[in-house]
Amino acid sequence: MDLRPNSRESAPVIVEGLFSYQLGGSERVGADVALECARRGYRVICFAFYGSDGPIRLELERAGIRCFDLNYLSRPRFIRRFTYQATLVRFLRQQNAYAIHIHHSTSLILGVLAARIAGAKSIVMTEHSLLELQTMPKYQRQSRRYCRFANAISVVHPSQESFFLSVLKVPREKLHYVPNGVRISQPSVARRVALRTALGATEDTFVWMFAGRLATVKGLPDLIHAFAIARARNNPQFRLVLIGDGTERAALEHLCQSLSLGEAVSFLGFRSDVPALLEAADGFVMSSLSEGVPMVLLEAMAARIPCIATAVGGIPELLGDGAGHLVPASNPNRLAEAMLALAGEPEERKRLSQVAFSKVAATNDLDKVVDRYLELFGLPAKWPMASPASDARMN
Repeated sequence: MDLRPNSRESAPVIVEGLFSYQLGGSERVGADVALECARRGYRVICFAFYGSDGPIRLELERAGIRCFDLNYLSRPRFIRRFTYQATLVRFLRQQNAYAIHIHHSTSLILGVLAARIAGAKSIVMTEHSLLELQTMPKYQRQSRRYCRFANAISVVHPSQESFFLSVLKVPREKLHYVPNGVRISQPSVARRVALRTALGATEDTFVWMFAGRLATVKGLPDLIHAFAIARARNNPQFRLVLIGDGTERAALEHLCQSLSLGEAVSFLGFRSDVPALLEAADGFVMSSLSEGVPMVLLEAMAARIPCIATAVGGIPELLGDGAGHLVPASNPNRLAEAMLALAGEPEERKRLSQVAFSKVAATNDLDKVVDRYLELFGLPAKWPMASPASDARMN
């Protein structure tokens, strides 16, 4: 493709191959990259390897980004490994894809050869978690084989690099660290007051907030038990707001009823405005049993909300150096103690939020992250790019 400056109609096409259209960390990364690349003048389209619909698709389509149904799992089981490749090749050729961004090695296995055959100039895979790669030998072998067909492999945390270098044998020059990005914005007192009023929180209410999938891996029964313990210890003003949806919602609602928590716990369901909602919180809390680099924790840090989280995955790195408080997983009593301590120390909350915000602003600013991805795609930071003549005039 000739990358000369021109109108948006001739801008290169970037394809975001999401894992699914559901709410999740990698999906959030892919959606944010898609939205920002579109804002910078590129033509962007999306599909999901393992989904046809979901809240992420609704969000993208509302922003004017075309989304397609290429759900691998909706195809006949015994022939889909073969027919899916042909479908993906036709799709990418029809869309004249210049760059394709894939999330997780499993999606790379399904899509990288099709992208090659279709003539995509740049194929970038971002890996978000090593858990399956480390524990599933067959998946590991397949990933090692298919990584060599990508133009670039990116990881969201530096600790993942050694695995790709030593186990998956990815060449150093092909491997890149690109952190998850979040939008940095200014807080608003008026917005916070309005949000808290909508939640029914008074000035004296201490609002704890969680956002994410209501799934087993998030350890939410531990959080609810910890909240019940903390609230019973002379803190009736505690409120817990859970943002998100998932398979465990009914069980979690039943647990709250059995603990007589009543209106002290609110289930808001899926929300596309999580970064804004976080402004209503006094503290953010995660009880995960396993994590990569959780996007929502970065969003809470960017929103200047003091954080408590379990010491799993990439969380200790995020909350290290005084950016938050860490507790062991599967320990509601320790989590309750941390929640009570933080609620009782306003100066400590202020210090934590300042350190956390500075850390995120320096490393995870979405503008800088998308600059890096566009560099890996082999594209300028904005389209149309400046012509040599205009560059000369600027100088």
